[in-house]
Amino acid sequence: MTDTIPDHGSTSEAEAEPQDEVDPESVWLDPQVGAELYGDRLSAIYSRLGISGVGAVGIGNTIRIVNNLGPPSARPIIADLVGIADLLKVYVSTATDEELQRELGRLSAVCLAGRPYTGRFSTALVTLARQHGPDRVRQIDLPNDVEPDELRRVGDSIKDDHGYVLRLPGNKHGRMIRMLAGLSRRRGASLVLIRDDDSRPGARPGAEVPHRPPDPVAVFHAHLRHHLRDRLGSTDEGCDRAVDGYLQHDGLTTDLHSCYGPQEAVSIAEAVGAVHPADDDAMAQVLARSQPRRRIHAAEVLGTDGGSTGENGTGRRPRRIDQHERAFRIAYAVFARQPLHYVFEAAGLLLEEIDGQAKRTDWGRMALQYPVAELLGPLKVDWHESRDATNSPGGSSRSAWLRDGAMRGAIIDEAWHEFDSTRPALLEWLNKLVAAGDEPMQRAAAEAAGLLAHHDFDRVCTDLVDKWAAAPKPRLRQAAAWAMVAADMGGQVGHLVRRQIRDWAGGGRNYQRDAAARVYASGLQQPDLSWSLADLRRIAQDPMQQHTYSVTQGIRQLYTARTAHRIVAELVTWSEDRQLQPHAAHALLELAEQVDDDSPGGVPDLLVRAATQEVDSDALVRLWRLALLSPARSRWAWHTFGRWLINADTDETVRKAVASLVADLAAGPSLRRRMKFSLDRSPHFNGGLPEWLDAAVRR
Repeated sequence: MTDTIPDHGSTSEAEAEPQDEVDPESVWLDPQVGAELYGDRLSAIYSRLGISGVGAVGIGNTIRIVNNLGPPSARPIIADLVGIADLLKVYVSTATDEELQRELGRLSAVCLAGRPYTGRFSTALVTLARQHGPDRVRQIDLPNDVEPDELRRVGDSIKDDHGYVLRLPGNKHGRMIRMLAGLSRRRGASLVLIRDDDSRPGARPGAEVPHRPPDPVAVFHAHLRHHLRDRLGSTDEGCDRAVDGYLQHDGLTTDLHSCYGPQEAVSIAEAVGAVHPADDDAMAQVLARSQPRRRIHAAEVLGTDGGSTGENGTGRRPRRIDQHERAFRIAYAVFARQPLHYVFEAAGLLLEEIDGQAKRTDWGRMALQYPVAELLGPLKVDWHESRDATNSPGGSSRSAWLRDGAMRGAIIDEAWHEFDSTRPALLEWLNKLVAAGDEPMQRAAAEAAGLLAHHDFDRVCTDLVDKWAAAPKPRLRQAAAWAMVAADMGGQVGHLVRRQIRDWAGGGRNYQRDAAARVYASGLQQPDLSWSLADLRRIAQDPMQQHTYSVTQGIRQLYTARTAHRIVAELVTWSEDRQLQPHAAHALLELAEQVDDDSPGGVPDLLVRAATQEVDSDALVRLWRLALLSPARSRWAWHTFGRWLINADTDETVRKAVASLVADLAAGPSLRRRMKFSLDRSPHFNGGLPEWLDAAVRR
């Protein structure tokens, strides 16, 4: 199916590229990308860190169990937090704790200000747990397009003698504290608002406590001690001796003090504990893959050998070779795991862009001057490991291979920070790669843009991502979606990503609405499912979406066994709106074909949920009736429905649910006639209908 779609939300009459059905596997962004870009800082939403145990400080150490029933909408939610008792076992106190506890006793609502990834969230949780109990701490989440005043409406949900934590971007914390302090005081509750610290020393408002990060060596000690005691059953004294022995290793203390936050120290502790007992060589291998060592290695990679002897053994090397080496190594990192020809092409484009920014004459592409090993320098060992064809997509014999995948993000970070005068050239280079390249080139460039958004979100969005999202070409809109998901994987700018998505979803350009849908199709998840569904519902009302598949693929990526009942309920509400009915029918058919991973017989997951009564049977009847009677999708719908019948005929565990579904659908004369027509022509039932199916049709 293809259509040419004008941008109804713009003044331009430009036409879009044809819209082909989206392959969900081709647009989904693998969480491995986040591990490569962010290393230990990968967001818990994507890494699944902390589902059990105490895997982190300040991020990824809680599970949210959201109780938010009813029609999905973008409204504040309150989440129950678990795992706090485990957090208390490894928490390292700071000078902030006593001050925060004192202020909460005085005011009941306090703002905790500090830099991200410094353990602010853990400090808030522990302080509230000490005051109210580990099982009485909850989190409030507020959608980006909802004003903080809406929190007045959650007043009835504030429980007596409970602690609440709220991350609130922006500069409305003072007003929020004044608004909620009285409510908290009346309920004997406590509220901690967390904000990014952007104030000058001495300029802090009242009721605000500055956060001080914990000592990274103490964090390492606490987490490794806990890990060894739980894993090996050692005594406390034995664990202390083991940890103290590790801290004698050359360079470990220096690395810990070089950590950007407690999460990096926790990751080092977990890595050391995983190889216990570790000798010096094993310890060195662990530290080589730590974030501090990655940053050091990235500096070496981009340092080049500018002081070495030039050609013919005389003088310095030509200036151009230093730039060529750096450009090649940056391209090598951006295109990690891709065939090496992308690196050559991208490095040439980066050099051209650098020359253009410097207003130098175009020197042309370098050819047959420097071998790959010389251009890569410290990375040549990694490259030699890529000679195995299995390391490269498409059977290529060479690929841009990194032994430590997380070096990809470290090198891109180093290029951005240490060569800041090159930032305009880097951004324009990524823009050219997305505009002119094929899918692997666009994906790699978009992922790099997502990483750079952590350093200057507004600039990256203004110069790159916003333009891609508003482009008539679907492949550029898909690049915008990949960039947003890649940015969200780092965790730190998640609130900015979600604000951007809501701006696109509710804006006046249908291309941007399509880009927002593609973000969900690529793997983005909101803190609560209702927020995602509210965005997709808004996008689906755009007339352009009648001819695209982005909304449906967004629904498909949000579907899990745990979300099945809520998504089906949402699709039923869509079935009541003529504009949304095609999306409801299409989404049902997509979900009806997804196979349960644990089902050896290949039974669709939605059918499994129906058999176990985890989704409403009446809702499924309404959706199937809509799909089976849809002129545009009836052929697909009857084929998919036939597969459900075959599954039921061969699997007794789902037969009762399907029989009930058939009976309800056949109650209508029109559908009964069509069903008999379809069954009479089914090769699987050419010997006659089985007794259970015949009875269901005649019921």
